[in-house]
This record gives sequence, C-alpha cells and structure tokens, in this order.
Amino acid sequence: MSEFLGYLQAIHSDWRAALAFYEVSRDSLVKVYERRGSSLVGRDVTIPVDHLPTRLVRKFFHPSSFFNQGQNRSMLSQLFQGSPYYEPDPVEAPALRSLVPISEWQSCTCLPLADHEDMLALLVIASEKKNAFTSKAMGEIIPIKSMAALALAQHLHQAPGRLDAKVDARAARQAAVEFQDHIRKLNEHAQELEADNRAKSEKLTALAGEIELLDRNSSEYKNELGRVKIALFALEEQTGAATVHLQEAYTELHATQTRMTDLERTVSFMKDVFQVLSQEHDPQEFARTLVSWLCEHFGVERCSLMLLEGDESLRIAAHHGMDPAMVGGIKVRVGQGIAGWVAHNRKPLYVRVREDATSVSHTDQDTYNSDSFICVPLIYNNRLCGVLNLSNKRDGEPFEPIDLDRAVIAGAVVAISVSKQEAARRASAWT
Repeated sequence: MSEFLGYLQAIHSDWRAALAFYEVSRDSLVKVYERRGSSLVGRDVTIPVDHLPTRLVRKFFHPSSFFNQGQNRSMLSQLFQGSPYYEPDPVEAPALRSLVPISEWQSCTCLPLADHEDMLALLVIASEKKNAFTSKAMGEIIPIKSMAALALAQHLHQAPGRLDAKVDARAARQAAVEFQDHIRKLNEHAQELEADNRAKSEKLTALAGEIELLDRNSSEYKNELGRVKIALFALEEQTGAATVHLQEAYTELHATQTRMTDLERTVSFMKDVFQVLSQEHDPQEFARTLVSWLCEHFGVERCSLMLLEGDESLRIAAHHGMDPAMVGGIKVRVGQGIAGWVAHNRKPLYVRVREDATSVSHTDQDTYNSDSFICVPLIYNNRLCGVLNLSNKRDGEPFEPIDLDRAVIAGAVVAISVSKQEAARRASAWT
C-alpha cells in the first residue's frame, strides 16, 4: 500500500493520494491511509456513504452503478476492463474534506478499488494545479489502480471467512507476486525520478543564481556604460568648444602672420626704394627710371608720374604701359578726373572695383584697363608736387591695402626726390 501511494505521488510531484477502506456492514469508510514522506500514515474515520456526494455514491457504492449483474465475468476481466473515475466539483469539497489529502485543492479525482461487485476502497488523488487529471494521466493511473485492487482482493480473500473456492489460488498468488514486483520496480523508478528531479532542481537553482548574477552584472555594466556615454558626450562638447577656439586662434595667427609677411615685404620695399634713390641718376631719366622700377616691384602693367604745372594742371612726366601718342596731349586740371581729385583733396585713392569710386568723376583722358587702381598725391613740405598712378595688375587681381601702404611710402619718397630736383634746378637757374 505504501509503495502504491508513493508511486502515484512520484508520477507527478503535485499529486497527493489517499486510500479510504470501505466496510460494508457499516456502509461507511472507516480507515484512511496517506503517504507522508517515506512513511505510511493511517487514521481511523467513520464517514457514512450517504454523507458523500450523491453522484459519487450512485457511481461507486451501489451495485447498479457500473457492474452488470446479469453477466458472470472472471476477476481479471472485471478488474482490467473500463474502470470509471469521478471528478468532484469544487462545491462538493466539504463532503470530501476528510478523504482528500490536501485542504486546498484545484483538481481531484476518485477511483474505486473493487472485487467483483464488492467495494473495497476508494482512491482519492488531489492536486493544487488546475486540470491536473487529463485523460492521458488517467490512462496511466487506471492500470496501476486495477493491479492494486487485485492484490487487495487477494489479500482479503485469504483472510478467514472470505476464501472463495472458485478462485484459483495459484493464479492469485502469481498475480500478487507480479503486482508486488511491478510496484517495487515502479517505486525504484519513482525514486530515480525523484533523485533526477532533485538534481535538476539543484541545477535550476544554480542557473537561476547565475542568471541573477549576470543580470546584476549587466545592470552594473549598463550603468557604467551610461556614465561613460555621458562623459564622452561632455568630452565631445569640450572638444568641439576647443576646436572652435583653436580655429579662431589659427585664424588670428594666420592673419598675424599675413600682416607680418606684409610688413616684412614693406620694409624690404622701403629698403629697395632708398637703395634706388641713393644711386646717381640722370635728372632727365630719373622719372622714367623710377616709373619702370615701380612697375616691376608693384607687378603692374601701367604706371604714370604726373607733375604739377603751375597751380592748375597736371602733366605726365613719365609713364609705362601707355600709348606714347596720347601722352603728350594729356593734361588734367586740378579737381577734374581721378588724378585731379587726388591732387585737389591731397588724399590717396584706393579702388578695388570701379564702383568704389562713385564720388570721383572720370575725364575723357582717363582710360583704365582694370577696375582696381591706386592714385596717391606727391606732397613735400605741405606742397603738392604731383600724382602717382598705378593700375592694371599683371595677374588680374585687385590691389590690396598693403599695396596702398607701399604706394603712399613710395609717393612720399618720390615727392622728396622731385622737390629736391626742382629746388636744385631753381638754384642753378639763379646762378
């Protein structure tokens, strides 16, 4: 009995089984056995059949429930042919409270253990899971229940007053031995399954621990990754700001280097100018030599030196890149055209494009091949000597502010030279 109940509970770990014996004379269930751990526990009860659910009573405890009294069948044929089972409703739980091995159950089934038409015991199996007793599960239980009923019937038939001469004692003993052997094997298999379940449970527990540890580590890694992303974002912002500052510093440095280069070129230009002026020149050729030198150093195709005649007009004293046939007839009044405006206002005029000189009117004598030009007055001792004109850069580029600075310097030096020559000529004329 202990092995039988233990095997049933080993098939499914959520099953709990109890076996209640029926006493015909009292029409009651009088003894209930349960398997608790490895021990078989029995308790005396007195549960009249009429206190059980009505459908259960009609199904199992009345001869007309499922046995056909009109037929004579052998013991084995009656035991192994379709044995019924009964699944009580939850509302019938109070009537079965003393029989069910667990108090709070979701699924329950009852199976009879009978000998011919005699009810021997009632097998009650319960589970805390819903729908625990499917047709497949019942198919596993019924053959084992039938063998248990056979063994129980043999045991009771061997008791005094219950021996039936028609029963083959040898066959009964053989069936009992086979049943006990089968139950023993099933019990061993159940123990193996229980050990395997324990091992699997331990593995599952270990895996759950590893998963929890990995999840904890993953959370830490995610948090660390979030902090790293924030730090990288801040670093990118700092890098962007530093890049902007570096670009601004590079721009300023480049501008400073450009100014330094221009200043160095201006200083070199001044050295060249003074070196040219320090040499001896023919007074008649000095103006043409100076104009040619300025064209070379400014990189222009056209340059003219205009000197003041009297106080009202300018004439071309030397030129480069102009039509000689036109030069003799060019005379510009002070205040007219570009050169006249510069002479009148005594201010240099720097034009990158022609539209920059909207306040200056052109004369018919002024012809330019480039929109960009420079015109500076020649002044010495607050006296106007003439005008220096530069235009038509060879590379087609406009003049730059540094060109204006050099032209002003060159104009001042030329004004000194022209004034000195004029003073020398006047002195020689007096003598």
